[in-house]
Amino acid sequence: MRRIDTLWIPAPLRSGAASAPRFLQSRAYTLGLALVMSLGLITGCGGGSPKEQPKNKLIPPVVVANPSVAPATPKSESPKPAKPGKALATAKVVQLPPGTDPNSVFDISAINQPMEVGPRIANPLEQFIVEAGRPGVDSTQMIVAAVEPVAKQTPKAGFTLPAGFVPLPDAGYSPDGLPLRIRCEKVGSVLALVPGGVARIGTNAGPSECQPEISVHVDTFYMEVFEVTVPQFEIYRQDQKEKKKPVPTTLNPAAPPRHPVLGVAWGNAQFYARWAGMDLPTEAQFEKAARGPNNLRTPWGDSRAIWPNNRTPETLTIVGAYAGDMSPYGIYDLAGNAREWCSDQYSDHAHREAIGTSGQVPHNWSGPKKASMANARLVKGNGPDWSAWHRQGREVGKGYPDVGFRCVLHIANAESKAGD
Repeated sequence: MRRIDTLWIPAPLRSGAASAPRFLQSRAYTLGLALVMSLGLITGCGGGSPKEQPKNKLIPPVVVANPSVAPATPKSESPKPAKPGKALATAKVVQLPPGTDPNSVFDISAINQPMEVGPRIANPLEQFIVEAGRPGVDSTQMIVAAVEPVAKQTPKAGFTLPAGFVPLPDAGYSPDGLPLRIRCEKVGSVLALVPGGVARIGTNAGPSECQPEISVHVDTFYMEVFEVTVPQFEIYRQDQKEKKKPVPTTLNPAAPPRHPVLGVAWGNAQFYARWAGMDLPTEAQFEKAARGPNNLRTPWGDSRAIWPNNRTPETLTIVGAYAGDMSPYGIYDLAGNAREWCSDQYSDHAHREAIGTSGQVPHNWSGPKKASMANARLVKGNGPDWSAWHRQGREVGKGYPDVGFRCVLHIANAESKAGD
């Protein structure tokens, strides 16, 4: 499977700028390796040949000179001769093809330095597409295709958000005119738009409780970009205390800000969501948000994860700590960090029951009618291979040190194209 992503390199960092930092003023032979590593962060290591050529007009690959630069020698010391048996590298210079625009050539070194790819583009003229997996293109070359400016979308006439939620216009609008980001005023959390449509959940080749893969239709909804944090849950606890209502407990009340709240029993997570004007997500919504419009295996694609440091399914950090764990809709930590409560009852045979005998695609499927484990609800995330279809059941009356949650907002007066 091939995936094309848009990268952003600010104008001052492009070749030709006098102020370009040192890491862009080095040897060109590292370009291919650095690019492969950065593409791995975005799409993984997979990618086959595409079935059709891209519609964008392509700029031919540029071959850049690969000079050998002698190491700098301190002024106070004499140059040391090379050790016997180790010959100095011979300079290999390749001239750029006639007519090559110098602004389209850049060098990358310091390949172990972190590279951040952000979802927001400051200037349409600074966009380009990098394609991988093309026949005849090796790891030292890349193809850059221009990106046509996207027309600015406008708000949908007549669309209103529920009370307590406001749009964030700077984040833009969808082709249907829905705000891409909104904010819950009660707790300050930001929610991302997840367009409705048919989505695949489960798998035909994984654990039996995740089988079979089924198709479901999900209406458009919003999901919190990050898991509910300790300070956000504390707002709810204080509100309950002031109203002289039972105050729910957690297992990490002293955790630093931006850490997901842990140890909240399912019922208290549901009460919080309702108090904030939202709900817990269904399994179908969780997988739709994690797998994106192309039904990927993980939020980042179909290949293995590449983390900047050691990360396991048991690793717990602040929310959004791993940029690679971001879904196509810009939602973080759907693969790792805290496991998350869903609204569904848990059954080992939930997907088989969803198919039934009608053969129809379930609409807004909310899980099985009966749990296969007494008082069990569904928990998603943190599968052994990060697959979005991983699922398990936990008792609703207990708080678990590895389970948190996030909320979704259902919107009644919005329709999205089924193909989104």
